Parts: sequence; C-alpha cells; structure tokens
Amino acid sequence: MENAFYVLELIGVAAFAISGAAAAIDKHADVFGVIFLGMTTALGGGVIRDVFLGSLPPMMFSNYIYVAVAVGVSALMFIAAKIWHDRYFSKREKIDGVVNVFDAVGLGVFTVSGMNLAIAHDGIGNFLLIIVLGVATGIGGGMLRDVMIGEIPFVLRKRVYAVASLAGGIVYYLMYTYRLNNVWSAVTGIAVVFTIRMLATAFRWSLPKIQ
Repeated sequence: MENAFYVLELIGVAAFAISGAAAAIDKHADVFGVIFLGMTTALGGGVIRDVFLGSLPPMMFSNYIYVAVAVGVSALMFIAAKIWHDRYFSKREKIDGVVNVFDAVGLGVFTVSGMNLAIAHDGIGNFLLIIVLGVATGIGGGMLRDVMIGEIPFVLRKRVYAVASLAGGIVYYLMYTYRLNNVWSAVTGIAVVFTIRMLATAFRWSLPKIQ
C-alpha cells in the first residue's frame, strides 16, 4: 500500500508541476520563475498538510525525490516552450486542455494522499480533519500558484474544483471505513475527482455566484 501511494504521489507531483510551469510560462516568467512556480504548485499542498499535522520538517525537505521530480518536470516544460516557442503559443488552447487533465490527476492524487497521511497520523475517527487535510493537500499548491501570479485562486472562481476534491475524498473515506481494498479505494477516490473535473470542464459547470 505504501509503495502504491508513493508512486501515485510522484505522479501527482509531476502533474501539478506541469500545471504550475504552464501558468508561469503564460506570465512570461524566466527559467527560475517557471521552476519555482512549478515546484510550489506541486509541493505546496503537501507542505500545508504536513504543517497542520505537525510533521516537521515537511516531507519535501526529507525526501528529495519529490523536489527532483517537480524541478525536472518544470525545467522540461520551460525547455520545450523555449525550443518550440511559436508552436507552443499557437496551440495554447490544446495545451490548456492537456494541462487541465494533468491538473485533475494531481488534484485526485493529492486529495487521497493527504487523507491517507491524516488517517495514518490520527486514525480513521476524525472525519472532518481527514477531509479538510485531503482537500487542502489537493488545492493548496494551486492556490499558492494563483496568488503568486496575481490571480484570484482558480478554486474560488471557476468550474467545480474543491467540490470535486471533496466528493472524491468522501468516496475514499467511505470505502476505507468499510474496509474495502485500500488500493482500489484510493483509485476510486482519484477517479471520482478526475471524472467530476473533466465533466465540469466539458459542460462548463460552475457553482452559483453573484454576477
């Protein structure tokens, strides 16, 4: 189970790093800005989770593979955009669609991962703590990314995002509580988050707001 979550977390780190690096490239950041924003997006939610759990220093400072993956993926994004500059910016709509898919994967992975660490730390009984930390892990890095590039966080303004994390988290919690296979519980929770995000994108679902 630990190995499965480790692999899923690395996938989530790479997915969020792509999302953060793409946002930095759109803002014409330099290579350091692209790498830093990619790393912040990929690891920020985990840092928030670890601080809440009192797990200090945060995991990114004790297991450098997370930082290495985030930095490596972000650097590759910068190199690709630099080499294929005209093609990259001429196909922004298609690239945005691909980035959105990676972002949805990262959201699902880190929601479940955050919940799993909360369960390991405090047991299964504290539903509110587990769900809050799962959602915070999933959306934290993206919120930091948006604040750094001077935008209202995506989670607060557009297309069902935190709600997708919450729904997938609840599914995972229920499956875990009923002692179903842990790996399949995790995969199902991630799939619920991913599916809701993709449907929200396809059908432009958004929560009600004052116009």
